[in-house]
Amino acid sequence: MKKFRMLLCAALAAVLMLAAMPVASAAAYAYDYDDYTGLIGAMEIVNCQSYASLRARPDTSSTRLARVPLGAIVTNCWYEDEKFTYCVYDGIEGYILNTNLSFIAGPVGQEYEDEAYLGNMRIANCKSYASLRSFPDTKADLIARVPLGTIVTNVFYEDERFCYCLFGDQEGFILTDNLEWVSGGANADYLGECVIVNCISFASLRELPDTSSRRLARVPLGAIVTDCYIVDERFACCTYDGVTGYILLDNLGW
Repeated sequence: MKKFRMLLCAALAAVLMLAAMPVASAAAYAYDYDDYTGLIGAMEIVNCQSYASLRARPDTSSTRLARVPLGAIVTNCWYEDEKFTYCVYDGIEGYILNTNLSFIAGPVGQEYEDEAYLGNMRIANCKSYASLRSFPDTKADLIARVPLGTIVTNVFYEDERFCYCLFGDQEGFILTDNLEWVSGGANADYLGECVIVNCISFASLRELPDTSSRRLARVPLGAIVTDCYIVDERFACCTYDGVTGYILLDNLGW
């Protein structure tokens, strides 16, 4: 939909050297659509009675793809024009009126600098799982145990110890030491939504960018995968039916 035009505009210096990154700011600041042309991050639905319309195109007469409830969070947002912003809700890509969006880029009520966006990361450096916590503190409530090798999405640098991320539909904080970069963030080739092509019946969604890696899912010919990033000359990181993994570029079309 937005394809290669939607490349990340802000360079993220040494994306794997997380400790060198600036600390995320919780202070609110004015967002000027006229001056911003790149990644926004995550946004909250506001200024409506019950829902905002996710449209197929940046036009109020365009097909409504979904009703996004008041207070819901949409991700991977990009400024389109003075009326609309591109975003993803429940795996569906589309456009929502700017007046129905509030800039949060991370946990509700907290804002991050643009360069704090890291993209997708994999759980690493643990025996079996990493803890997803409600706050960036090892004593905070445990939300989920995220298995070793799992990919978490919408990752933002919080501080030298923690990152904010999404694990499925759960959000929280994971120790930076338990995360390694996969795709997205700076200098990433963002493909957006793709369709499965060039196969007899399905393409394999792999755990790692390797054809010998464990198959996470069989993605049917013609199916749509979302939030796709090129990770090397052979593979893209994609999400299908809530599962994030790797698909051969030869199996992706637009």
